[in-house]
Formats: sequence, C-alpha cells, structure tokens
Amino acid sequence: MIARVLIGGCGLAALGLPAPSLTPAGIVLTSIGLVALFIAVQQPGSAAPLVLITAAALSWLATGGDAGVPRLLAFAGCVAVLHSAAAYAAVVPARTPVAAAVVRRWVLRTAGTTIGGVALVGAGSLLPATATPVTTVVTGLVAALLLGGWALVRLRAPAEPD
Repeated sequence: MIARVLIGGCGLAALGLPAPSLTPAGIVLTSIGLVALFIAVQQPGSAAPLVLITAAALSWLATGGDAGVPRLLAFAGCVAVLHSAAAYAAVVPARTPVAAAVVRRWVLRTAGTTIGGVALVGAGSLLPATATPVTTVVTGLVAALLLGGWALVRLRAPAEPD
C-alpha cells in the first residue's frame, strides 16, 4: 500500500514540478500524465508508470527547463522514487503483508539509487545552459503520444495465455 501511495504522491509532484503551461502541448502532456497516474496506481505493473514518467519528463523539457536547480533535483528525486515504487508495487500484491527486512532493503536501495541519481542530475545542472531545441521537444511529444496510445491498446487487449 505504501508503494501505491508513493506512486500517487510522486506522480503528482513529477507532473506539477515543471509548472505545466496552458499551451496545447502542456495541456496534452498533463492530461496524459494524469490518466497514466490513475492507471499506474491501480496497475503498477502496466506501462502506465512509463507513460507517466515520459509525460512528466517531456513536460519538463517543454516548460520547466529554466525552473532552477532545486526544482530540478526535486523532479529527479520524484521520478526515481516513482520508478522504484512502481517496480515494487508491481511484484507485491496490494494489502499483502511484507516482512520488515524486505521493506527495509527496498527503502535503502531506493534511497541509495535516488541520492546517486539526484547527485548526477545536480552535477549535470552545473554545466553551461543551452536552449531546448524545438525538434527534440516535438519528437518527444510525438513519441509520448504514440507510446501512450500503445499502452492504452495493450491495457484493453485481453491477456494471452503463456
């Protein structure tokens, strides 16, 4: 249950930290992210966490690039925790009791990789700034839309037997 709460909280934060704009791209990315967030909390083993993280990252590229280092570090931390929580929730059924040692190992691993990732992002933020190329943002938006459509089709398709 804790992992699903983290998916919801970190997912909302990851979508909100770039401060999405009211442009068509910002509205589309935020809408895709919110739908993916709802699905990710319900089905963490699906492609929804991937779509959510992609929408948040593209929103960051489109609108949050000049947000400053503290928001960038918070964004990186939220995405890392979101990814780890989705992976954990995907393999542990909801409301299943889990041994304290397993949870402790997951928390320590998540904390270690998140701190390392945030440190790398922080170091990268010290590099000289460059303008965001429009073609990169447009290509990323198209990829997110295609990926989101693919994920929705996969969610609606009946499962094939092994």
